[in-house]
Amino acid sequence: MAGTIQTMILTPRSTQTPSFRHQHLNFTATRIPAYSNRSVLFIRNRSISFPLRIRANQGPGQIDDNGSGGAKTLGKSLLNFVDNNFLPLALIGGVVLGLANPALGCLADKYYLSKFSTIAIFITSGLTLRNGEIGDAIEAWPVGILGICSILLFTPYLSKIILQIQLQPQEFVTGLAIFCCMPTTLSSGVALTQLAGGNSALALAMTVISNLLGILIVPFSISKFIAAGIGVSVPTKELFRSLVITLLIPLILGKVFRESLKGLADYVDRNRKLFSKMNAIFLSLAPFIQVSRSRSMLLMVKPSVFLVAVGMGVILHLVLLSFNVFAIQGFSMVSGTNQLAFAKKKNATAYVLVASQKTLPVMVAVVEQLGGAFGESGLLVLPCVAAHLNQIIVDSFFVNFWLRKDLASKSAKSFDLCTSSKMIIFSNFTAQIVKKIFFFPGMIKEITVVLCLGLAVWAYQATQPPPPKLCGAPGGPPVTAPRIKLRDGRHLSYKEHGVPREKAKANIILIHGFGSTKHDIMSMTDPIPHVVEELQLYIVSFDRPGYGESDPDLKRTPKSIALDIEELADHLGLGSKFHVMGFSMGGQVVWGCLKYIPHRLAGATLMAPVVNYWWPGFPANLSTEAYYRQIPQEQWVLRVAHHAPWLTYWWNTQKLFPASSVIARKPEIFSRQDLELVSLVAEKSKGRPQATLQGEFESLHQDYIVGFGKWEFDPMELENPFPNNEGSIHLWQGDEDVLVPASLQRYIAQRLPWINYHELPGAGHLFPAIPQNFEQILKALFPGKE
Repeated sequence: MAGTIQTMILTPRSTQTPSFRHQHLNFTATRIPAYSNRSVLFIRNRSISFPLRIRANQGPGQIDDNGSGGAKTLGKSLLNFVDNNFLPLALIGGVVLGLANPALGCLADKYYLSKFSTIAIFITSGLTLRNGEIGDAIEAWPVGILGICSILLFTPYLSKIILQIQLQPQEFVTGLAIFCCMPTTLSSGVALTQLAGGNSALALAMTVISNLLGILIVPFSISKFIAAGIGVSVPTKELFRSLVITLLIPLILGKVFRESLKGLADYVDRNRKLFSKMNAIFLSLAPFIQVSRSRSMLLMVKPSVFLVAVGMGVILHLVLLSFNVFAIQGFSMVSGTNQLAFAKKKNATAYVLVASQKTLPVMVAVVEQLGGAFGESGLLVLPCVAAHLNQIIVDSFFVNFWLRKDLASKSAKSFDLCTSSKMIIFSNFTAQIVKKIFFFPGMIKEITVVLCLGLAVWAYQATQPPPPKLCGAPGGPPVTAPRIKLRDGRHLSYKEHGVPREKAKANIILIHGFGSTKHDIMSMTDPIPHVVEELQLYIVSFDRPGYGESDPDLKRTPKSIALDIEELADHLGLGSKFHVMGFSMGGQVVWGCLKYIPHRLAGATLMAPVVNYWWPGFPANLSTEAYYRQIPQEQWVLRVAHHAPWLTYWWNTQKLFPASSVIARKPEIFSRQDLELVSLVAEKSKGRPQATLQGEFESLHQDYIVGFGKWEFDPMELENPFPNNEGSIHLWQGDEDVLVPASLQRYIAQRLPWINYHELPGAGHLFPAIPQNFEQILKALFPGKE
């Protein structure tokens, strides 16, 4: 009949030969009305089922035979594959491009392109919101309310469970927990509902309302379920304001434009696929920028760890699906009749698909607004990109299964059969593409192997530090100070101060901090020689291994440096017991002395000792909160030193991202008092060149690796070395220290009550450089000896 468009399902009467291409089949045809410019022909055999397309004006001799692959050429297959999977391919492309060329992503981040792309997504979403089919949505209002409650009130509780998972980097876990608190996705949920024949109006209503209410609820959900669990305060008002500006206002503007501009609604409706692809491109900018910013750290993540994070995302979505399936079934049974809203299959389909998905754009907007409060944004977002892809892929399989089941039973459904045929043909195309990839000519494999080997060699060379310039060796710096030879053949350089050893009433070994030497630490005592004379103190300072004129120790540990100190004391004849005093990183060395040579100590003083945030004795929320108080670039250096120490040299010398702020001596690491003391300390100091005579890796970088690596003991498990009060331990800390959090020192003193804790109000990290402070420190170690 002229002008009539129909769909035919042809079933073979017999199949006699094994090869489909050579059999002659007689078909019976079933015509089903279709609503597109083409008809769909389904040919059924015992072993095959694939669609053929017949144009409305074609005759029987003009059928396009797609063969078992469903397409004439691989090129056409690829185009169809891209067209049907544009969103996941765009997201994957963003991740790949960010890894391949991070410079573009960092440039886009510099000009806030991620915020503009988020605004564009919601303007586009407003443009595509239609007013039709309101009746279906209103009729199913109980299901809509259940869906909104599931999205915004029930499923965020899963974040509490997710946060219990132990995985490094912790941002992977935290990112998925934040993802749980998000509203539903704005695109794929509605699209899959339409494909499955569900109530698309209900899906659209749940999507819009949950996202609007989510702007109000998400900040409070994050604060309640996540921030409280890791000790971070969320700027709720600022986050709400940001979500309104970047999400709600653009969505309203898009809808206003659609309703007010003549012809715009018709144009958008005619080109909905184009606008959907635009949204996919805008959305792909989020992983592109976030991955570009965090590329170096992402490459350090073990593949097994990332696979675990991806698996967690899959499990999370399956849990959400299961929860919502049981919820809708439970309400359906309570309703007692198939005519009620909960029992209608199209309503249940919309509910399950929409309520089980979470949105990536809102999550990115939230992470951007948090400004690093929960960690590096790239690591937070990456597992959520994978989770977003997973939910689309998993739900696509479910929808495809439902469609196949419906077609097999020949049930008349109120969905577009042309669209369902695309889902079926997609699996055939995928099989062809996978086959082509895995059975491609061997030359490509060989080239790939060569390139990978070359890249591996380059990466290995980039991570290897240059050999040290040993003092006293040919071509190395000269030896200008006395040195002792240790048992393993290394040399330790030292400098003596105070009264002669034979007249001293007490002997002190003074341990310098990060980026300084035996000369710098003693500059503290220069203004107070009278105190040294009064107390009759012999003081010796030394260059820690790799610093100044002391040989490097590439196997340095907290134990090895403690044994070096014991050897130094024996060589100098300091007797069976001596005192140790350490500042900053040197203060951390004192913990090793308390562990490994407590029998040799007469007393100990720790001045602003550096803490290792991964000591197991710290409560997780306390150490996490203190860790995130560090400026972001310093957080990265500490992460590298702890999780990937072999990359420490490369990280601190590469130019792509900011390296150590402490090595660069940036003002952000100093308190107000420290800024006043910096110039004074610099005048007395020999300077950084003296500290790094033999190389920065052997001195500065090794300090990071040893100080923030994995320790063999926990200082908070130490026992009192002076149970009979024959000596004393003192810990001094400034309450405004930016580098070393006072909160952790207070906790240590609480766990170890035998430590005398002194907290100086208004003091920063350099407080020992003030003569009055250092005099007080010395007198506290020797009370009653003035």
